[in-house]
Amino acid sequence: MTMHRRTTEVSEGTQASLHFGDPSKDMAALWLHATGFNAMTYRSLLAPLGERHRVAGLDMRGHGLTDLPADPKALKSWHVYRDDVIEFLEKEASGPVVLGGHSMGGCVSLLVAGKRPDLVAGLVLADPVILNPRFYFWRHVLPFIRQTNKMSRQAKRRRAEFPDRQTAYESYKGKSAFSTWREPFLSDYLEDGFREAHSSEGEQVVRLTCEPAWESATFSSQRNQPWGALKKVQNAQIPTVVFRPNIRPVMTNKVSNLMSSRYRELILRERPGATHFHPMEVPFEVRDELARQIAYLIDGYSPGEDGRLRRTLHGSEWDDYD
Repeated sequence: MTMHRRTTEVSEGTQASLHFGDPSKDMAALWLHATGFNAMTYRSLLAPLGERHRVAGLDMRGHGLTDLPADPKALKSWHVYRDDVIEFLEKEASGPVVLGGHSMGGCVSLLVAGKRPDLVAGLVLADPVILNPRFYFWRHVLPFIRQTNKMSRQAKRRRAEFPDRQTAYESYKGKSAFSTWREPFLSDYLEDGFREAHSSEGEQVVRLTCEPAWESATFSSQRNQPWGALKKVQNAQIPTVVFRPNIRPVMTNKVSNLMSSRYRELILRERPGATHFHPMEVPFEVRDELARQIAYLIDGYSPGEDGRLRRTLHGSEWDDYD
């Protein structure tokens, strides 16, 4: 499947994206990556969708090949990511798209749909970073406190440079978060996850495109409002599917139970045997859901006949869809 890169001029710089499929077609879906990763990481997940549609993956601010200001001290919440994605969709999409994402990308997708439901036809969220509502309450009551956490501390200590990509590959393969990844996810991550650079001694090296300080700031800048966005998404009747793994998920049992009880139309799919890196472990599940939403919400197919699917979470049409 043909992949092409695109650079989009926006108000603060340029955004880099990968596109799969016929570039003359309208964009059907957009995928957003997790913290510290990039669009290329998910190439093998997205590429098969390009056989019939144009789908894209976006490098968010401070990640991959996107060139936007990324000052860790200025990052207060993920709303800057949300607004970047909105600007990208306004420039690159001719109508509502299926918006999906992993981890931070899932949360940002939800924030985008909450602010601009007119840009989003459906949501596919893979273990999105949605925490207990009380967590966000205190972030807004005490906005001057920037609380670090285990993830932010680990990210800050992350090794930023390697002699070459092969050395980085050997350092990562089979270890820690990468231990459950299928190939070629790690190789694809490294392709845009590092750039050519020079060390402080002047030696040729490769350096992370997502600087450890920016990754750390992202983990600790949690003054977002995903629960408010979720309510707006429900009011806008945007079909939403959430994948939740059962091994060390970000979404706790309490959060998933609360989500299911408050938003009964939301489809929550538990995935036994998968970790937070579910898209890298069972990519076909996420891909199939993206394909289904594209077919029903973009192409207009319905279970019994061709035609526009009523844009609602209620009724037999959506029940049959599952």
